[in-house]
Amino acid sequence: MQIKKQWQSWFLKVENKIMRLAPSRLSTKIILTFVGFVVPLIALSGLFYYETARRSLDSELGLRLVAVARTAATRFNPLIISSFRPGDETGRTYQSYRGSLLEIRDRTGLKRLFVFDAALRSLLDTEDSVPIGTPYSRLSFQREEISASLRGEAGAGVLFRGEDGAWYKTGFAAVLDEQGRAVAVIGTDASAGYLELIAGLRRSIMLFIMLGAVVAVGLGYLLARTVSRPVSRLVERAERIGRGRLEEPVEIGAAGTLEMAVLAQALERMRERLSQREENQRLMVAGVAHEIRNPLGGIEMFASLARQELPRDSEAARYLERVIAEVGGLKTIINHFLEFAKPLPARPENLDLKPLVEAAAGLLSREMQDKSAALSIEIPGEAGQVRADPEQLSRVFLNLLSNALEALPAQGGKIEVSVRRTGNGEVGVVVADNGRGIDGDSLKKIFSPFFTTRDNGMGLGLAIVKKSLEEQGGWIEVESRPGEGARFTCYLPEARK
Repeated sequence: MQIKKQWQSWFLKVENKIMRLAPSRLSTKIILTFVGFVVPLIALSGLFYYETARRSLDSELGLRLVAVARTAATRFNPLIISSFRPGDETGRTYQSYRGSLLEIRDRTGLKRLFVFDAALRSLLDTEDSVPIGTPYSRLSFQREEISASLRGEAGAGVLFRGEDGAWYKTGFAAVLDEQGRAVAVIGTDASAGYLELIAGLRRSIMLFIMLGAVVAVGLGYLLARTVSRPVSRLVERAERIGRGRLEEPVEIGAAGTLEMAVLAQALERMRERLSQREENQRLMVAGVAHEIRNPLGGIEMFASLARQELPRDSEAARYLERVIAEVGGLKTIINHFLEFAKPLPARPENLDLKPLVEAAAGLLSREMQDKSAALSIEIPGEAGQVRADPEQLSRVFLNLLSNALEALPAQGGKIEVSVRRTGNGEVGVVVADNGRGIDGDSLKKIFSPFFTTRDNGMGLGLAIVKKSLEEQGGWIEVESRPGEGARFTCYLPEARK
């Protein structure tokens, strides 16, 4: 029996470790982990693609503007263009140069072309409203690019918003004299129309990210089910093994992943070993009981015959009566031991708790009268419907009521039996007393076989109660403090509709 307890303790440890990854919580963790990895990856990929496309289009527009500016710069005489002064707007040369700018503008589809000096004052402009000498204040924000152009390094400026609210970009190229010195700079403005494309691309990427999140949740859910289902099955099998239900094998083929299959194989090997050891123990117990019970029966019979031959008040008759009583006690111990060791196959059916509790209480009516104990049974008809084995459940209540009665004081004792629904398909049957209670150390071992706090107890009653409830798909818990009584709660499956 000690070996069985060690194996069951091992299985309960495995069960507790697996239960830390309870299926519902495990599924949530898997989904969150998967989504937390995939969605940021999709978002970063989208942002990278967006930024790459934006920079590429911006660079392409800048190169185009610079190319047009360089081409235009070759069409003008640097000495003439740098000599324009306010009032020259009506001159033939100015008009000819301006006509060239307009032609380039129309052929390239640019917004505007203009020429200015190092002081950022206009020399030539396709806009009629900009005379010679007009300062370009907006160019002050692009001095770095203009300075580079004056050094002979053509380039494009940053985006700026025009008076019409649209975004524009400017390319710069220097007009060089024969010595390669910059005498003026040509600017080319074009609408940043690619921004509309980029805005559409941004919307598409956001939609893609949202769709990716939905798909990631779906895939995460499927992945979670793939993992959590085998875990759930293994948890169920571990619970059964931990409760001593060894008849059902662990399904290795349906374990899911390789790791789950390895764990399932380990559980199955342990189940087989524990089942074999338990069977060997049963055979040993049956053999020992047979070897002991038969001689005890003979001793009891011969002692009874010998007592009948002696005077009732003789000392020898009293000795024989004591022998007969001790033999009866030994037979009771053997019967209890056999009851605990043998399997208890449950035959569950829909039951009404109240008649079973009342019947068990009726068997203890004389003991209750001797202690003047009060018994209260509060089991409403609808709430007391469970699915259990009636014979085993009767023994459970008899054991619990007997223990409660034994713990009561000589006078003023009270036992209360009530039920409550847990909301998860179980009915809790509470047996509470106002007896001496149970200390903390004893509370931890209260359901262990052969543990008892009574001088004449065997310590099998509550162990049998626990085993019987587990065979019926239920379980038991206890709450108690010294001097404050005890409260045992049996949880049983609700009756089927």
